[in-house]
Amino acid sequence: MAIREKRRGPTIWKRCLMAKLLPSPSLPDFDPAHLPGRRVQLGTSAPLKLDCGGSLSNYWVSYQTYGALNADKSNAILICHALTGDQYVAENHPVTGKPGWWEILVGADKVIDTNKYFVICANILGGCMGSEGPRNINPATGKVWGLTFPVITIHDMVRAQKALIDHLGIAQLFLVMGGSMGGMQALSWAALYPESVFSCAAIATSPRHSAQNIAFGEVGRQAIMADPLWQQGDYLKGLDRPAAGLSVARMAAHITYLSESALQRKFGRRLQDRSAVSFGFDADFQVESYLRHQGESFVDRFDPNSYLYITRAMDYYDLAEDLGHGNLAKAFTSSPTRFLVVSFTSDWLFPSTESRTLVKALTGANANVSYVDIESDKGHDAFLLDEPEFHRQLAGFIQGCEKGRAGGAKGRRDDNTTLPSSFRPSVSSSLPEELQLVADEVPSGTRVLDVGCGDGTLLKWLIDYKDVRGFGLEYDRTNVKNAVAKGLGVIQGDATVDLSTYPDNAFDVVILNRTLSELTQPLEILAQLRRIAPTVIVNIANFGHWQARLHFCWLGKAPKSPSLPYEWYNSPNIRFCTLDDFRNFAKEGNMQIKKSIPLNGAGRPLNTLLAKHANLFASQGLYVLSR
Repeated sequence: MAIREKRRGPTIWKRCLMAKLLPSPSLPDFDPAHLPGRRVQLGTSAPLKLDCGGSLSNYWVSYQTYGALNADKSNAILICHALTGDQYVAENHPVTGKPGWWEILVGADKVIDTNKYFVICANILGGCMGSEGPRNINPATGKVWGLTFPVITIHDMVRAQKALIDHLGIAQLFLVMGGSMGGMQALSWAALYPESVFSCAAIATSPRHSAQNIAFGEVGRQAIMADPLWQQGDYLKGLDRPAAGLSVARMAAHITYLSESALQRKFGRRLQDRSAVSFGFDADFQVESYLRHQGESFVDRFDPNSYLYITRAMDYYDLAEDLGHGNLAKAFTSSPTRFLVVSFTSDWLFPSTESRTLVKALTGANANVSYVDIESDKGHDAFLLDEPEFHRQLAGFIQGCEKGRAGGAKGRRDDNTTLPSSFRPSVSSSLPEELQLVADEVPSGTRVLDVGCGDGTLLKWLIDYKDVRGFGLEYDRTNVKNAVAKGLGVIQGDATVDLSTYPDNAFDVVILNRTLSELTQPLEILAQLRRIAPTVIVNIANFGHWQARLHFCWLGKAPKSPSLPYEWYNSPNIRFCTLDDFRNFAKEGNMQIKKSIPLNGAGRPLNTLLAKHANLFASQGLYVLSR
């Protein structure tokens, strides 16, 4: 497909930068073709078909690589950049001189370790840093594209990236990842080319652009087009550029990248270089000065027309409509890709609710997905900043994917491929006796969902020692973070709501260990568990235990026992259930008790004599249920 590939270096770029010495109030006249890095011309043998109905031939893609591609080309990671990003992800930017936009994450011995992985980042189609876009020359006319450049979509950007990956001879990417608009591209990769993507990390993103975000995009576009110097997009013929319009667009967008807490912490109402307000319209406040600086510096590296095209591509993005015929889950049906979805609590541009919508669709498609909502007050930009918890989650996810790929396992929950001996522990590891009894009831090599999995201790043991295809659902954010950091596939969610998204028979076994009494709708949840798995293992605390009865009847206090060590005000239990209650409960839920094991306070089975009066002497009960 490729006929020409160029590598431009600093010598040419130094000549290019001379344009900045010329008198110009805004965008410098750098030539995208002379930017440093790699640049390849694609679409010569087969034009790139676009969603708008048009096509592109002989189009350029500029990209950077870090690290080395291994012999079997299996260590490639594609990083997709956001709206105002570019290919210079882990090196100083050639225009601004600033560090790469994700240098905190990408590099030697970092989370994305370039000693281990071959990292690729391409300037998107429609961009202004070398890839084909409105600032480039139309090969058919010899003139700048301007507004004659075809309107493109996120999927078009991904198709151009796929052509680049094919050009590099890479059959499957180990990981495709990105934040914000980069996350949109990563999801499109997984939907359009599932067999080419082993794993996908979608960070601070959404499966579609919301009405609010479309509105913000329109404000930015109107600011650019209202600038008299825009000249209907034909400004490159003149000496001046629509810097004011682009600057205002950047200022408006930048507000959405931050949170109110971040703005208050950084600036508050502090004044800028003065002791009193000026009673004028200068930048009295630090936050005003900051936004003006952001706008002014942005015009030095970005093309106004590219801003129009890229924001429009984001507006058109809707995975459910584009690829799922109105059903988001269908966009990922039969996907073998492993997914990590990350949101941030203070991100109001792409709020956590949109990530949860995506996660529900992925579980509905029977995909292998982990989800965590990171607590942060840094807003949407948190994914670009120093967020150790986010980095820990990503590192754990990558480690889990490495093990899975080494075993030949794909991402679907119905894939029972086991890990090779090199990735299995060589010696047995002990579990608390109570958990060991649960683990003993789980057949090897089965598909398992642990509801209320905590920090993943039991789930990880089952994966390591019984080769199960294990997944978890957990409400507590801290537990989820610890589990995902171990490389486990765990979703941060609520069983009352999220179990309904799993398909019928998605699992062989569901575990509900010490969780039932914490749920608001136990009977409805039991019905969901019966639907998604033929076997359900339940462990409950027994409120009928003699010590609990003693506390209540003789001391007049809330029940307490070895399995119920809580005070009334800090107990997670909202349901009071005895072993006799549970037997009736299982019957009402149309579940058969195949096995029951009454346990003492230490989590050990009762002796035969005491087991005959389990409702009095058992501190807890372990049950194996079937339909």
